[in-house]
Amino acid sequence: MRILVTGAGGMIGSRLVIALKRAGYDVIGVDRKPGENITEIDLADKERLAEAAEGADRVIHLAALAHTDGEKDLSWERYKHINVDCAKNVFEAAGDRPVLFISTVDVYGFYDGKTPVNGNTSVHPVTNYGKSKAMAEEECGKLPHYTIFRFSPVYTDTIRRDIQKRYYLSYPRIAYQVGKGTSYEILNIDKAVSAMVHWCSEEPGNEIRIIKDEKMMWTPDYIKEEKAKGNAKIVLHFPGVMVRAGYKVLSALLGKNEKVYLLNKAVYPLRSE
Repeated sequence: MRILVTGAGGMIGSRLVIALKRAGYDVIGVDRKPGENITEIDLADKERLAEAAEGADRVIHLAALAHTDGEKDLSWERYKHINVDCAKNVFEAAGDRPVLFISTVDVYGFYDGKTPVNGNTSVHPVTNYGKSKAMAEEECGKLPHYTIFRFSPVYTDTIRRDIQKRYYLSYPRIAYQVGKGTSYEILNIDKAVSAMVHWCSEEPGNEIRIIKDEKMMWTPDYIKEEKAKGNAKIVLHFPGVMVRAGYKVLSALLGKNEKVYLLNKAVYPLRSE
């Protein structure tokens, strides 16, 4: 079986290509930058995409614009072009082939801290990233054979930016802790890759799944690890009651915007089934 992987040169994609080959699959890797066993293709180029997809049995669409450090243009127009328009091109090139689309739990938007979400929960994205992914999900859902994975924040043993955002005000010096601590759902990159490789041997069920670690992140443990490394010189402790009260005031004053959404994540971290 041959698997077409978009974003094959990225942090997740490069690991996925290696894992697929080890599992015995042939891989057609495409990315905007050339590399070893990677074909340079702009996903806006429908003709070259169609050519690349011709020899594939399945498609894994990973390529996307996220909250990437160093990106100068994070306008809605660019998010829509890369995450929606280019995704539509990939889906069109896939045709009747099964497609795995990698999305994000950011599509849920504000969480009330009550009922855990699942693949059938309605989405109300707030950020440009979340909105563009939700739109791409809608397009993917029109395909005859599809699966959508909504990834929790992904980390590696060495790259932990998505984790650090949840307990650092200013990395690596100033950390913070709300109440006795906060639990977050996260996703180790090895588990993410394993789930994608396993999908290649499954019958596509036209479904949406949340992919996460079994064990949640507990912020006091991570702060302790950081202090042992010489980081987190200052740890600010905020009473939970104070943070929740501040969240209610800001929500009433500012409504559901991106800044309030960041506070929502600290007050009511997402919980999924």
